[in-house]
Amino acid sequence: MKKSIIFLLVLTLVLSAFLAGCKPKDTAVDTPPDVADDSNKDEPKEVYPGSERGNVLTVGGTSPDGIFNPITYSATYDYYMIELMFNSLLNVEKNGALTTEGALVKDYTVSDDGLKYTFNLREGIKWHDGVEVTADDVVFTFNAIFAPDYKGRGYTLVMQDIVGAKDVKAGNAETAEGVKALDKYTVEITVEQAKATTLRGLAIMPIPKHYYGDKTADEMAALNRDPIGNGAFKLKKYEAEQYVELEANPDYWQGAPKLDGIIWKVIANVDELSEFEIGAIDAVNFEGSIENYETIEGDAYKHGTLINNMNNGYAYAGFNFTNPIFQDKNVRQALAYGLDRKGFIESFFGDKGGFVAHTPISPVSWAYPDESQLNLYEYNKDKAIELLEASGWKLGADGIREKDGKKLAFKWHSYQEALWSTKITALAAEQWKQIGVDCEIVLMDFNSLSTLISDPGNKDKYDMWNMAWGLGADPDMSGVYSKTLFPPGNNRGYFDNEKIEQLMKDGVVEFDETKRKEIYQELAREFNEELPYLYIYIRMSPWLVNKRVKNFNPSEFIYWSRDGHLIEIAQ
Repeated sequence: MKKSIIFLLVLTLVLSAFLAGCKPKDTAVDTPPDVADDSNKDEPKEVYPGSERGNVLTVGGTSPDGIFNPITYSATYDYYMIELMFNSLLNVEKNGALTTEGALVKDYTVSDDGLKYTFNLREGIKWHDGVEVTADDVVFTFNAIFAPDYKGRGYTLVMQDIVGAKDVKAGNAETAEGVKALDKYTVEITVEQAKATTLRGLAIMPIPKHYYGDKTADEMAALNRDPIGNGAFKLKKYEAEQYVELEANPDYWQGAPKLDGIIWKVIANVDELSEFEIGAIDAVNFEGSIENYETIEGDAYKHGTLINNMNNGYAYAGFNFTNPIFQDKNVRQALAYGLDRKGFIESFFGDKGGFVAHTPISPVSWAYPDESQLNLYEYNKDKAIELLEASGWKLGADGIREKDGKKLAFKWHSYQEALWSTKITALAAEQWKQIGVDCEIVLMDFNSLSTLISDPGNKDKYDMWNMAWGLGADPDMSGVYSKTLFPPGNNRGYFDNEKIEQLMKDGVVEFDETKRKEIYQELAREFNEELPYLYIYIRMSPWLVNKRVKNFNPSEFIYWSRDGHLIEIAQ
């Protein structure tokens, strides 16, 4: 989904002091000089809006948090910038498979028992300050994630499996014995248990030891807006809530980028298409409403190309299980029956690219379940009321249900930048009131909401929230739902279910894909029954890209920023 990030991940995101867009001139063509014989004249060349910006790409979207550190970021929009500035140990191909192409690692080996991973780095790759990238940087980065004061989301289950990681996290060791630099360009990592997800989880983006190495977590955070990476672009300027400006790294190891720079221009969702129309931005991942799809069919958008991939993720409303109300499955299921998700999706997306989500597995995954085995929770007020009555929630004189002297009332924190977000919350408040539930909507900006739900000190300050997760190629969802990953980890609802926890463990230690699929089919049914989230929708991910831009190629598993050095301006 367009707004969140995550994780499994994944991984939640570029760009520069922008030139204010001017209303473009009518579509024009170059007029060739008069010649006696015009048989060899070139065809007139169309001039696209935005061409006055020259060799700089401007992308529009939501404001990043300004956390430009690959081990501490949270939002997708920060990740776009990070991916342009940092390279990973391994990359992902368009089909989701891992590859060394374009990655820091030139080759790797895995021991027969699946416990030892040896990575051989490419030689001669430089950080932006000219210092060479070495195995020491990789070892340092892993240990920074293990550190007791680490506040990011990177201490995943894969990280916890590395030999010695828990000792560092507990403060009993300075470094993990399972992460070693064998020489200047070779890193060896040893894990406690062989898992199908380990290699993917080890494919981190290293950070430079010489720059961050003597810093505490708080001191490292102070450098979030002054990063030193090793990627195709360098941070030139960042203005919060306005823009990010990147400049090309002429010494990039894969060759100088084709662009001179990239600008991420902060734009409200309601203004995205109008900004594209006048040429103020070259690309935008616009909200896929019926109205927006119809708008881009107009003549004013003929300079745009639509890239419309299935979004590998889902939008959701999360339940905070520290609130006793949501510990009752009947209540969660009643809220699902009491919200007309299908009606909302049909009215908002039409047939252009949205449908009801039922599980945390994306339709692009090989593990997507047979929906005939799932409860679709079709809109049914009577069923919702029946479930609430069964749990002892009786209708009060004011129309709100009560139990043991307490109202069936809670707050839903939402973000106001996206139209779908404000519409679904308003609909929920209205429809749930009809079944005796008082839901107060609290709107805030996206970054404030992200901060609220990510800080463990806020665990009792929100009841529900909505966002979206972008998923990785592997169906493992433990990075979001494991009880070991409460905030600042990704389990922001404090969900803890013994059966699901065990199934998630079973899924990652099974290497046979057929058997893994059976496990994830069962997990899909359990999530569909337990509803740690109210799954709302899965959508298309529409990008509108100016025809002057070439090699801008997002896919289901790869962000547009992954190969930013190949993007070019054709005019």
